[in-house]
Parts: sequence; C-alpha cells; structure tokens
Amino acid sequence: MVVSKSSRILFSMWKKITNRNAAVQMSIVSSRNFSRSPLPGSRQLDLQQNQLLRKYPQPVFESHPHLLKIGEVTPLIHKDEYKERRTKLMQKVSKQSDGSKANLVVVQSSSKLYMSGKIPYVFRQDSDFLYLTGCLEPDVALLMISAPGSDNFESIVFIPKTDSNTEMWEGPKADLEFCLNVLGIEQANYFSHIAPFMCSFIKQNHLSGVQIWRDPGRSFQIVDDVISQKTGSIIARDIVPLLHNLRVIKSKSEQELMRKSCSIIASATIETMKMSQPSVCESQLWACVEYHSRMKGAQYLAYPPVVAGGTRANTIHYISNNQLINNGEMVLMDAGCQYHGYTSDMTRCWPINGRFTSSQAEAYEAVLDVQLDLIQFCNERPPLDILFQRMCRQLGKNLQQIGFGKNAKSCAERAQMAYSVCPHHVSHYLGIDVHDTGTVNRNIPLEPGMVITIEPGLYVDLKRSIAPKEFHGLGLRIEDDILITETGIEVLTQSCPKTISEIESVMR
Repeated sequence: MVVSKSSRILFSMWKKITNRNAAVQMSIVSSRNFSRSPLPGSRQLDLQQNQLLRKYPQPVFESHPHLLKIGEVTPLIHKDEYKERRTKLMQKVSKQSDGSKANLVVVQSSSKLYMSGKIPYVFRQDSDFLYLTGCLEPDVALLMISAPGSDNFESIVFIPKTDSNTEMWEGPKADLEFCLNVLGIEQANYFSHIAPFMCSFIKQNHLSGVQIWRDPGRSFQIVDDVISQKTGSIIARDIVPLLHNLRVIKSKSEQELMRKSCSIIASATIETMKMSQPSVCESQLWACVEYHSRMKGAQYLAYPPVVAGGTRANTIHYISNNQLINNGEMVLMDAGCQYHGYTSDMTRCWPINGRFTSSQAEAYEAVLDVQLDLIQFCNERPPLDILFQRMCRQLGKNLQQIGFGKNAKSCAERAQMAYSVCPHHVSHYLGIDVHDTGTVNRNIPLEPGMVITIEPGLYVDLKRSIAPKEFHGLGLRIEDDILITETGIEVLTQSCPKTISEIESVMR
C-alpha cells in the first residue's frame, strides 16, 4: 500500500524508515489510497448506497445528518480544525525543540475501564487525544513526527485490529479508511506496528537523536520499552504544557459548544428548582438535573454533582447525595454537563421551601455581591490569582457588615477571615475538562477565548466562633461560567436565576 500521502512532506524520511521494515510498509495506508475520481451513473449511485449502509464507530454526517455537517468529525468541529490544532502543536514543538534533533509526539487515547468482570464504565475519551483527533475510540495512539530542523510533519494513527466477533458484541470499530476519510489524519496503521515504527524512526535518526514528546503522567508500555532500549539517542519531553497552552484558548466552534453546554445545565437547574419541596431526597434532585440535562442533548453530567441540603453544604465536595432536605433548609447544587466533549460547571443555592429566611438572605446577598463584582472585574482581564485576592477582600468586608469577625481590624485580617470560611480558589479554567488545562499558570492575564468560573462561597460549620449563631450550619456557593471576549465578557450560565427574587419567583 501507499506509504506517504505527499512527496512534499518527509517523503525521504518515510522511504528510509519503511524500507527498513517491510511489514510496516505494507500495512500503512494513506488518504491517497481512498481518493476517488468521479464515477459514472449507476456506479456513483452504488457508492452512495454503500456509504449509507456502512456502519461507523461514532456519529458522522452520513449516519447523523441532524447532528453533523459534511466534514465535521464531532459536532461543530470540522476535520480541518482538528488538523489545524495538530499543526499548531507541532509548531510549538518546533519552537521548543533542539533543531538538531528529530521529534516524535505520542498522544494516546483512553482505554476502556471495567467496574467488575465484563461490566464497563461509561467510556470517556482522553482530553488531549480528543482535542487533536475527535476520535472517540479506545486504545488508539496518535504519532506525529518531524525531521531535524524541519517545520513539516506527518501524522499517523494506530488503531486496534478488529474482527466480526468483537463487532458483534461491541458494535462497529474504527478501520483504516475511517481514520483517513472521516478523521482526516494523513496515515493509518494497526496498533501492532507501533513499536516497529518507533524503532525504525529512532534508528533512522540515531545520529541526530530524537526527542519523544509525551504525557509523563500516563503510562504507555510500548513507549516506555522503546525509550528504555534506545536511551542513548532519546530525550524525553513533556507535551502536556504545550497542549494546555493551546486548549486554554477556545475557538469559535468550541465557544459555541460551551455556550450550549452552559445553556443546558442552566435550564436543567431551573427544572430542578421547580420540583424542590421539603422532605425531597438529594438523590431525587440529582436525578432531576441529570434527566433534564440528557433530555436537552447532554451526553452525561460532567462530574458527580454536589447536591447538599442543610449543614452538608459545608462539605465542599459532598457527593453522597442521599439525605432528605428538611423544611427551612437551603440546598446547594453544584452540577455541570458534558455536551459533545465540552463541559459546564455551575452552582446555585435555594431554600427547599421556596422562601429565604432573613439570615439566609443576608448571607446569600453577601456572597452574591462579591460574585457580581468579580464578574464585572473580569472585563479588565486580571489573572485568576488576582480575582482570588479580590474575593477575599470583598467577602471579608461584606461578612463583617453582617456580624462576622468583629475583631478583624485591617483589610488583611478581614481577608484572612474570609479565607477561613471560603478556603478554595474563586476560579479555574473550563473546557474539555471541568478543571481544565491544569498546567496553565493562574498568574497570567485573561485572554479572549478563555472560559473560567467565578465561584465565591461561604461555609459556616456549627463551631465557627467568628460567625453569629444564626448563620451556623449554612453553606453557600454561587458559580457561573464566563467567556472572555474581544470586547468584554459573556456570562454563559446567565439564563439560570440567582437573585433572591428570581429564585423565589421560579419556585412559586
């Protein structure tokens, strides 16, 4: 089969590599194999019918025209955008590289995980692999290579070889043609050939040396073995910071996907508020928000939600969600959904009986005032850590006005008091992951295309001496998702009510 898609890109390198390994050469296929000239009449009709009958491992335009347009690998994201992402990554690799060495980038998909025996967990694709390919299949690897001193690169995807018995149990699997024509990746091969390919590439470049870029936090036995055998000519590099630097800025299509994800969770939360009543179980509210999220198009919730009634809201990551919520108590719900790979993350608090008490309202307004101030401050594009510092100052000031920390005399003391009742950061990046792009520094200014959360909170346990007794046991957090735009900000979750009057109106 054809080894290379284009004589322009690394043809000589591929020729040398594949001449050293005939088995690899014969099994690699490129998109050139599947380019077709126009077919006459009945043959063109037969081809169209075969495409309609063909089964795919994930939604494509032919099977889901209501969901995808021609050329889109995943909803709203065209294969050209995925290729552009790979190109930008390799440009970053080139800038970070020693120009005298060849580069080999390895990004692997997730593997299927099992809760017991043959019972699988719901599959979730690796975030970096999804970002670069759009492929939703497990146990796949993407390799990208460039020659020493070259800005050109080639991509090749390695997939498991399937059979009819596997597909009978698990459904259609990716084949080589799918990788080339649907994913738009230049070359494809079976997974059994990845080690010979890597060894050939390293051998070809043994004089100059090879930099292998990968995620050091993920074990990949094949890569580990190759590195251990070829230590003299190999330098291991971390690809994750370069990927996160790309992922933190959302494209227009990504922004639209996140806009939809946020709209879904906002609507689902409103429906959950409406069905709230005293003595409802936290698990029922969980079921309600998940049901409405899925019915509006989400694939699943982005994380186990926090549905915490009463004093349980003081456990910041409470996810047991199995207690009854009593009349007069507040409920804190922190939930988000995943919409075709992109997440939302929103928190709302409301009284289970639909009416705030005076103390609940006082504390809620103190937190809401801080959140609204921070959202407006985002127009100035501050770093996340500056947002946190501002949160501590403003929350300390507001809490002292309602009786907290009367002995705190200075701004610094009030800020420290605020941190004691809100011991988490006020913001994080949001995207494919809930806590997205974790290697991106929180000290850099916000930029257009970033999506962040704003989530001040207040957690008053029953022994909190700095708080008046009427607030003991109260836990609050208000969280929205914010898109930084060229002209300002967009609150992606703004359709969900959060003022006291709006919440009480919804629950009447």
